[in-house]
Amino acid sequence: MAVYRSDQAQLTFGPEAAHGGYPEAHTTAPAATSGDAGAGLIDLAAGYPAGTRQIIIDGVSGDSEFVAGDYIQIGQTSGETVETEVRRIEYVDETTPSAGHSTLTLDMPTAFFHADDEAVTIITGVTDYEGDKFMTWVPGVYETVEVPDPEMAIEGRYLLGIGQKRNFFVAYKGQQTFAGSVGGFVLLNGWPLRFAIGSVNSIPVGGTITTRTDIVSGSDAKKGDYCLNVDDQTNMTPGNIITIDYDATPDITKKSEIRRVVARAGSSGAGIIRLNYPLQYDHAALGSSTQIRVVTGSPYYRHDIYEQIDLDSIAWHIHMSDSGETTANDFDRRYAGGHVGSMSVNAEEGGLLTASWDGVTFKDMVHNQKLTDSGTFAETLPNFTHMHSIDENNIGYPYATTGGFPTADPYYFSQGSLTMFGVEFARVRSFNLSVSNGEEPRYYISNQGKGTHRHRGPSEIREQQREYSMSASIALPDSTISATDTARKIFTELILEGDYGLIGGASSMRGFAVTLVFTRGANDTITFTIPGASGTGSTSGTAAAGGGKQGAFIRSAPHAISGDNPLQVDVDILFRNLDIQIKDSEPYYP
Repeated sequence: MAVYRSDQAQLTFGPEAAHGGYPEAHTTAPAATSGDAGAGLIDLAAGYPAGTRQIIIDGVSGDSEFVAGDYIQIGQTSGETVETEVRRIEYVDETTPSAGHSTLTLDMPTAFFHADDEAVTIITGVTDYEGDKFMTWVPGVYETVEVPDPEMAIEGRYLLGIGQKRNFFVAYKGQQTFAGSVGGFVLLNGWPLRFAIGSVNSIPVGGTITTRTDIVSGSDAKKGDYCLNVDDQTNMTPGNIITIDYDATPDITKKSEIRRVVARAGSSGAGIIRLNYPLQYDHAALGSSTQIRVVTGSPYYRHDIYEQIDLDSIAWHIHMSDSGETTANDFDRRYAGGHVGSMSVNAEEGGLLTASWDGVTFKDMVHNQKLTDSGTFAETLPNFTHMHSIDENNIGYPYATTGGFPTADPYYFSQGSLTMFGVEFARVRSFNLSVSNGEEPRYYISNQGKGTHRHRGPSEIREQQREYSMSASIALPDSTISATDTARKIFTELILEGDYGLIGGASSMRGFAVTLVFTRGANDTITFTIPGASGTGSTSGTAAAGGGKQGAFIRSAPHAISGDNPLQVDVDILFRNLDIQIKDSEPYYP
């Protein structure tokens, strides 16, 4: 008999444009017929942004056309160049049914912007199409996953009275929590690194950047859009790599990103082009600085990760196939609204550069497990929905033209170098860099509990104060420096506490800079720079006195007399921020 095996399970992820709005398109979906059919149009002149859970529709023929439990496709019912998605109706408010209006509460927030008069249609399922699957990124080579299935706070309540025998009288449901992690995965690139820190700006370096087009006036591109209205499709040929808001000198204020054109509505003139995955930023229309250019030749790509206050959320998709590889038995779970609360990057001698998502808190989940095959709302498990299955053949579609896991080599510990206060240390035995966002799930009085399934997960997840730290085990260098030498050493930096006014330098505490570089080849590196450029008036890699400008400080560095030879020092470092820059051959970063 077939069984589910851990080596037949697969984790993929994708960034969300809005908290809890897992990104998945549905270009086509079978519409319901006869008595189950229903259709309407979005009724809001400004349209609904990504993250919406209630939509008003008009053109409804009666107060029973849409009912709780219906699955709807939001967006045009055909065509690759219109943004569409599927959600389930949780609750219907027919305040003025005679006017043909309905307010629909959805099971999950929307992933994309939807304009006024977009179609809303009842469907009976989804049609598989590889280009609709955006949650196909892999964090690296992982071996274990702590899956964030809901933890139920079911509590027994005690009733004072005769006959209870000290036992609880009745049990009630409490709140739900969703928390998971992925530990110790091998980094093949920098894809997973930004989600605990902020945003990524990507630009091509080298090659040829030509053939300008622009977003049509009045059609500003929104975060999460995967279809753009451009003023000239002539050179937007499917397969072309394009750079949006390109700037050769990116910084924290820039919004450069790279995509591939996968479809277009026409061959020339103004029209819609479809991208290989949704946008990370808003982009203004024609008349601003926004430009779209085609990239040709053989460039490498630079990806700069900067701190942001609000972190982008991510969705996870867990796909499990049984040992008989029977498609009908696939077990799929999807977790939405995830915040990477803590992350660590580490390596030790003889090993590989690895990372861990140590704590990821989610808002909600959906799955593909029915209670029966009837498909009616009353006979399906809570949180069931129609969604795409993401298997091994779908891996890689957003960032490659064909499926498949990344083939890049890992970063080896032996390829790394650590520089502190201007001194490179050749005898680093291990290091661990960690960031904690102190995220907290919040449970508010809200409409998410409406409907039959009554969600009891977090209303939102909020980041608290961010904390960085770093530890390293370093064998002391050769004893070529005399005790009276003024060269900077770990011990002297420990004693100074980052206050160089003590030795006649600049007054006040300013700390020092740290650079950690892993070099895989020419134009193929990951660089961690402390301090970063996100402070007030600060410069990446330059520590200065004053708020928002300081660098790193050694909190402890015991020069213990142990069995280690040469003598080894375990350094504990506090710092306030960092930048990460990756150069590699990957044009697309999530």
